[in-house]
Amino acid sequence: MGHKRLLKDLRVKRWYDDLSRGSQMTAQVYLRRLGLFCRKWRTSPVGLLSKQPQEIHENLIDTVTELDANGYAGSYGQAIVKAVKSWLSFNNITLGERKIKFTDPEDTPTLRQEKAPEPNELRKAFEHASTRTKAAMALCALCGLRPGALGNHNGTDGLQIRDFPEIKIDRSTKTVTFSTVPTFVIVRRKLSKAGHQYFGLLPEEGCRYVSEELERRLRLGQDLEPNSPVTAHFNRKKERHVTTKAISASIREALRRAGFKWRPYVLRIYFANRLLFAESKTRGFIRDYRVFLMGHKGDIEHVYTLNKCRLPESLETDIRQAFSQAAKYLETVAKPDSARPQDLREILLFTAGYTEEELENIDLANISTDELKQLLKQRASPSSGDDIRSCPNGNGRRKQRVIDGEEAAELINSGKCEFIGNLPTGKVVVADLDDAELC
Repeated sequence: MGHKRLLKDLRVKRWYDDLSRGSQMTAQVYLRRLGLFCRKWRTSPVGLLSKQPQEIHENLIDTVTELDANGYAGSYGQAIVKAVKSWLSFNNITLGERKIKFTDPEDTPTLRQEKAPEPNELRKAFEHASTRTKAAMALCALCGLRPGALGNHNGTDGLQIRDFPEIKIDRSTKTVTFSTVPTFVIVRRKLSKAGHQYFGLLPEEGCRYVSEELERRLRLGQDLEPNSPVTAHFNRKKERHVTTKAISASIREALRRAGFKWRPYVLRIYFANRLLFAESKTRGFIRDYRVFLMGHKGDIEHVYTLNKCRLPESLETDIRQAFSQAAKYLETVAKPDSARPQDLREILLFTAGYTEEELENIDLANISTDELKQLLKQRASPSSGDDIRSCPNGNGRRKQRVIDGEEAAELINSGKCEFIGNLPTGKVVVADLDDAELC
């Protein structure tokens, strides 16, 4: 590319290398924009240093004005100014207090109408992806990782097997499992855009896609060592990381095949939006957890860094438990409702006679077994003033049973039982009418 020739100048190369230590992507973008500015004003980066600050300032203003006239977004002109000022600052040249105004620099016209996917739409995209791409998509959409965390700009580093501390690889059976789900995914400092190590959590659906990809590679004869890349090229019996550009390209191709025009980065937006939705629906999943799992620096990050990249075990456990409840809003494959302890407690108390208003005032998630027994006993034992007829079972209530749905339908249709309610396990609670007649 044309801007690469600028690196032949040693001073430009030093500036570029200095930027690269922070981000190679930023270094390349800044180099290209500096080259465009210099070409417009018929100079070179070194020649630019010999100009007076006032002249450079005027050139920048004229450039921004021309871009506005040609319909470019204000953020584009702002980006060029940043690159030029970075080069000048590296060479100890400042433009003083002179500020340049930009037309709505926060506006992104090409992304203005972009909509985050719904779970059913993301499901279609998964169906059009290869096994490797599906794993990469899952890590972005279901774990919130940036594509750059899977593989860096030049493919020299990225997410590795060792970054899954709970992974279990059985080479004899060629199977990959996780000891705990949702499973921890460590994002090392070098892979974090914010420059700090943190962890993400991958739910069951994402673990399945990652397992499928790693098992495929095991069958191909690849050795999955701790430092092996999770998303890899395999050439001449040598594994290497996939670059950020290649990962994004493969995700983009899968999205296009599914009929969507989204950017690959929309998968991370999906993660943020679904967790925001979960935050309003799930008790215990708080905003700080969402911010932390996305790799942003927030209140929890301070605790994390003070503890040398380790959260207190109790806090890690709480985040995982809260995320487990929020995961159903992330995953694209609907699962049958599992019976949570609080669900079963709610059904028990409801069938015992507690109203919805009363249940709202009971902490079902944290109630102890003894407290639950006491509540059931209170409602099951009539007070002295209750007019309840004597019954063979001694409590004045019809006998209730938990049975299969088909059996329940037969008994209810025959008039032998009365429907009480459904359990999350698929079972049905009924009351025997025959017992009621005996009362």
